[in-house]
Formats: sequence, structure tokens, C-alpha cells
Amino acid sequence: MKATQTLTTATALLCALPASVVALRKVETRNLDVAGDDASRDFSSQFVPHHSPPLRLRSPRQTVDFKDECLHKHKDVCIAAINAELAAHPDLFEGRTAFEFEVNKVREATDEGYNIVSMRLNPDEETVGGLLGDGMIWYPYDWCLAADDCYTVGPWDCDVGIPLKPDQCCKMIQDSVPHEDMNGNYLECYTEFPVGSPSNPVNPGRVCIHTDADGIVVHIPKNE
Repeated sequence: MKATQTLTTATALLCALPASVVALRKVETRNLDVAGDDASRDFSSQFVPHHSPPLRLRSPRQTVDFKDECLHKHKDVCIAAINAELAAHPDLFEGRTAFEFEVNKVREATDEGYNIVSMRLNPDEETVGGLLGDGMIWYPYDWCLAADDCYTVGPWDCDVGIPLKPDQCCKMIQDSVPHEDMNGNYLECYTEFPVGSPSNPVNPGRVCIHTDADGIVVHIPKNE
């Protein structure tokens, strides 16, 4: 039986999909490069879109991105460069002397949990917002009924005028892909808390680094 991780789906409500033209408009206006990156490959990742602020641009949260130091470089090189930047410019980082680094490998199609769809919540932690806050939920892989029978699933629009609750969004996703795959698995759901929410508060002393299997950084790290 399909199950929603961390959520009880027994009371899930079946919600109709919004008009197709609304969903298509969201897909057309969304940055599809961002969908290709897809933070749902790593459930603990804090996704940074391609339109992130320039390096060294400070925000009220004292957030700085480390694109030049890290993107497409080995994690060890990245961490060393960030530490050097911290030592050279402590004023950019509230005078702190060290960062807490969280290094995670992004999920791949062959990893355990490949069949899980990540649903990023809104800051209220009650409704689904998606990576860009537009309600769109993406799955990064094809769904294969057999080695030669694969097809694209999603995206799903979990904002039907009002954002859906996680159990409602998950039921809609699972109902759209009712068949088990070639490994005997069904799509499952996982809720992800955005930075700034009660369960994932802002932490300027934390830097999340996401790498591939070879330790190469694939998303732009930020201190948040």
C-alpha cells in the first residue's frame, strides 16, 4: 500500500486538478533549468535557484552565496575556500570564526528512496509551496514499468487557488501514478521544511553543501 512518509493519508481529501491551462502556464513560466537541478534529489538540501543574488551581496539575514568558491569544484576545495573567505572578511558573517558545514550527496536514480517525491512546504508548515513557492512539485526521474517502458511523471500543481495540505497534494500525486514500477515500488511522499520555517530556522552559521557521488558541488552553497 502506498504510504506518505511522516504524514497520515487516511484522511487525505481527493482534490481535483486545476484547469490544465493554469498548470501549463506555471510550467511555461517556471525556470526549467531549476527543475533539472531539483532539490528533491536530496531531501535535506536547501535549493538555490539560478537567479541567486550575486556573490557578496548581503541581505538582512547576512546571507552570502559561494558560487565562485564552490560550484562544480570538489567539496574539500569548496570548504577550504569558504574558510579562507570567512577569515578574510569576518564582517560579512557577523564576526563569527567558524561555519558548521553540512555535506550531503544528492539523490540519484539508483539510490534507495529514488521513488520518493519531495514536497517542500510553505513557511507555515501547513501547506505545500514547492521549490519556488508556486505550488509546483517535480520528480526528477522517469517512472519505469519495465526497462523498456519508462515515462515522465509530473509536474503536479498543488496550488488550486489555495495551496493544498501535504496529504491532499500527495494523494493527487499518487493517484496520477497508480502503478508500481519495475522494482515493485510506488511513488511515496516526503515533506521538506523551507529555510526560515519553525522546523528549519535560519542559521547564518550553517553552510549546506550538496555534491554528486564524486564529491563535486552541484548546487550553490549559502550560509543560511
